[in-house]
Amino acid sequence: MSEYSCIIADDEPLARQLMKSYVEKVPYLTLKGVFKNAWEVKAFLASKQVDLLLLDIEMPGLDGITMVKSITNVPYVIFVTAHRNYAVEAFEVRALDYLLKPISFERFLKAIYPIEQTQQTKVQPAALDHLFISVDRQMVKIRFREMLYLEAMGDYVKFYLADDKPILSKITLKNIMQQVDPQILIQIHRSFVVNKAKITAYTQDKVKIADVWLKVSRSYKAGLGL
Repeated sequence: MSEYSCIIADDEPLARQLMKSYVEKVPYLTLKGVFKNAWEVKAFLASKQVDLLLLDIEMPGLDGITMVKSITNVPYVIFVTAHRNYAVEAFEVRALDYLLKPISFERFLKAIYPIEQTQQTKVQPAALDHLFISVDRQMVKIRFREMLYLEAMGDYVKFYLADDKPILSKITLKNIMQQVDPQILIQIHRSFVVNKAKITAYTQDKVKIADVWLKVSRSYKAGLGL
């Protein structure tokens, strides 16, 4: 059985101890550290990697969501908090789950279930066929096959869909491309990502999606694969 390494960060001693006891009950989780704040986590991750972060959100000096946004190669993240009002922000950084204290062991097992499925099937998160995006303070599921193309608009991305009106969500193209199979969605410009299966025509510097021609910038042309 594969093992998944994890760390815990919470400024409350009892919360740290509870999470530690839960992790120790799961045979495929290996605890690599328990920390009192997000700064300690950030310092740890500067030289080491783990598969799962169990993070409180409101911690002294640096909150858990901001810390996750500040690191690269983000592992699975489960937020553990007493506050409901951070849920949308948490899922914008692709959190695996959002647990509200007090947390039962059964709820903890449900949160890590996707990791268990991954270790059983050896399927990586990028093999998912959908994204959850924030729309009007709720998380909406969009399947890759429904997407025509995506357009960056500052801190937002506009999703153009095959059978529905466009959707605007506060997320970045970079964040999206870290989560998807590059053979499905490909970036053609700093402002555009397209569904490769939806390309109906192309030239040396443009691709056609439905009735729209989109520019392909020189730096992305080599990876287009057409």
